[in-house]
Order: sequence, then C-alpha cells, then structure tokens
Amino acid sequence: MPKKFKTLDEQIDVLRSRGLKIPDEKRAKEYLLSNNYYNIINGYSKPFMLEKEKYISIATFDEICKLYFFDKELKQILFNAILDAEKHLKSIFTYYFAQEHQNQRAPYLDINSYNHAYSLEVAYLISKLDRLIKQNKKYENNAISYYYKKYGDVPIWVLVDYIDFGTLITLIKCVPDKIQNKIAKELTSFIKKNNPEFSNHFPAQIMLSFIKNIHEIRNLCAHNKRLIYFNCRADSKYYGPIHDKY
Repeated sequence: MPKKFKTLDEQIDVLRSRGLKIPDEKRAKEYLLSNNYYNIINGYSKPFMLEKEKYISIATFDEICKLYFFDKELKQILFNAILDAEKHLKSIFTYYFAQEHQNQRAPYLDINSYNHAYSLEVAYLISKLDRLIKQNKKYENNAISYYYKKYGDVPIWVLVDYIDFGTLITLIKCVPDKIQNKIAKELTSFIKKNNPEFSNHFPAQIMLSFIKNIHEIRNLCAHNKRLIYFNCRADSKYYGPIHDKY
C-alpha cells in the first residue's frame, strides 16, 4: 500500500506528536512546502531524535532547518572547490597524455594508448569517446565540430572539456603507469604548495582512490543529496603523510 499523502497541517501534527517544537507554524509550513518534508525531516532529524519517531525535549523545527541549510552551504563550498580541482586535473591529464602521443591522430581512440590490463574498460571508454565526437560533430558552433571539419580529428585538449569527471577518472585509471605517475607527481607539487612540510611522493594508486571519492562527493553535491552522515562506497587508500595529520 502506498504511503498516504499528508497535507501541510497533517505534517505539522505528525511532527508535534513526536515532540518537535514548532514556534512559528506559518513559517514551518512555508519551509515544508518549498523544501520538501522528506528532504528536511527525514534527512536532518537524526541528531535531534531520542528514539525512532520521538524527538529530544529541546528539539525545534528551526534547529532542523539550520542543519539543513548548513549542509546546503557546505555542499556549495565543496562543489565549487571540486569544480576547480576537476578543471586542473583535466588540464594536467591532457598535457601529459598529449606529450606522450605527439603526432598521433586521436590517440585516445587507439587501444594501444592504454594499459592492456583494463581491456574491457578501455573498449567501453573508446566507444564512449567516439560516440561523444559523433554526437557533437553534427552540430555547428562547438569546438568538436570545428576541429573535426577543419583537421579531421579532435585533439585531446579540446575533447577533454566535453567529458564528465567519471570518464576523466577512467582515462587516468587506464593510461600506462608512466602517465599516471607524471600526473601524481604534479599533484604532489600542488600538495606541497598548500602544505610546505609535505615532502613525500604521491603514489598513482593512492591518487586514484582519492579522486574516486572526490567524484562521489561531487555527484552528491550536484544532485543536492545530503552530505552530513555520507560515507563513500570505498575508503580512500591509507596514505600516512596525509591521513596521519587529520
């Protein structure tokens, strides 16, 4: 049986029956209407619950809303920072991939440009990149169409702006160790700029585990899911020079 629809008045009654203080009922109704009962109440009530469906005596609707908006602001800060990190990572990857494949046409579509240990992922990746080019070259006023019509192929530094973060991670994962290590070394330099005491090498596999977690958080922020209490599907690999500090 589907969950029964509840009016705003009924939603307020349910919350009060569970012990939640609602000093401004009109304002609470406006919040629930514009922000969704499920998002606010189910998402952010946990710290204020004594037991299931029972609030602690000092819990108020305003406190739950404050936690909701704190989470929202935190996501905005993280999302903006991750967008910058994504931009830098794309640029670093593009530079070292292009450096390794000078004078090759569309090396990202060549299976020999990748680590053969990931042959299945590489086959899917190449197909995805090929589809991306075909979809965009049909239209005017985009860089892929321009470069394809003028030069017959699309350089990686143009294509990279059209791929999502997940595809970028797959590219980095599947390229040979030589390129991965150059990217990791560049990120090591970035860490040193922000932490002068850092003097260690940043291993490629550690880098990949960090990037995968950043990707998860990016998607969560982009889709406005709850960040508080969130756990990534897999922990980043332990790396003492960073983890031991926090």
